[in-house]
Amino acid sequence: MSPSLQLSIPTTSLATSPGKPHTLYHINLRLPLRTLTVAKRYNDFLTLHSQLTSTVGSPPPLNPPPKSYFTRTISNPALTENRRIELEAYLNAILTSPDDRWRSSPPWRTFLTLPSNWSASSSSSTSLPPTPTIANHPITDPAHWLDTHREVKTLLHDARMFLAKRDQAASANDQYEASAGAKRCLVRSSTLIAALDTALRDGRMGSNNKEGGGGELLDGEIRRRRDLVAAARKERDGLESLANSMASRRVPAAADNDRGALFVGATTTAGGRPRVGGGRVLGAPLPETDKTRELDNGGLVLLNEQYMREQDKAVEGLLGNVTRMKEIGMAIGGEIEVQNRMLASLDQDVDKVDKKMRIAKKRVNGIS
Repeated sequence: MSPSLQLSIPTTSLATSPGKPHTLYHINLRLPLRTLTVAKRYNDFLTLHSQLTSTVGSPPPLNPPPKSYFTRTISNPALTENRRIELEAYLNAILTSPDDRWRSSPPWRTFLTLPSNWSASSSSSTSLPPTPTIANHPITDPAHWLDTHREVKTLLHDARMFLAKRDQAASANDQYEASAGAKRCLVRSSTLIAALDTALRDGRMGSNNKEGGGGELLDGEIRRRRDLVAAARKERDGLESLANSMASRRVPAAADNDRGALFVGATTTAGGRPRVGGGRVLGAPLPETDKTRELDNGGLVLLNEQYMREQDKAVEGLLGNVTRMKEIGMAIGGEIEVQNRMLASLDQDVDKVDKKMRIAKKRVNGIS
């Protein structure tokens, strides 16, 4: 057994999407430097048991609780609590078993989102599992909140170090790598800060919380943690402003060989130097911009997603304008129909008056 990992299922929750309503079991994974929460359905445990049995060749030391065909956990709190206790015992039986074949298998690591190089027998393993998606696994444990805040502080410190390294870089490649590292830290810290703020605003760890799993927080502690979030956000915004201001600095000129490598396939001059300009060369890389020059592949993906979201918003705004124009056009069409009917009625009245005028004129002529 690896003492660096501890498992528990302190709480459950009811999920309504996707599909039918179902119960989620929140698995707390405690490591020396981090506490994570993974939400799983009961069917996920059955799938894990089947995969472990087929992979290892024998079932784990303890079977998961049996499936109930007549009662559902969403309408039976007692059944939910009993199943939570049995599932927790099932995971701990695998974790504490002298035989590490089950916890060394890929299905176990995948189920708990552990890295592929995690060792089930090493007590000094420093590998940390990747942080699960915040949107799918909200922070509900006060200890998990503090661990996440420490990770935010570490990311902000790393971002500051990357920016200092970028400021002192002597080559374009070093400056690029430092800038990309700083941007990765800032993007990750933004996600974690939003998760911390959401956990406090939703009241998951307040004094009224009955499913805290890791204790309840008093109002004073909640205010203190809100101040920590505000300070972290302010520091993050300052580092982002510093990164954007430094992005406008000139990059040291690259060597002639490096510049030549950038223009592979371009037309060259008589002296062998690349000729910038002219028509586009088929297959040549597109020119860099100020926004993309300092980004790595992950940053480019995030920037592309940002552009796509902006375009989607623009399309939605255009759709709204088109809808309003359609409504205005339909209103104008309705008004034109009303005016046409009024003109037709006026034309009929004019014809009647004209007939009466002719009759009156004939009578006047007869009298005279």
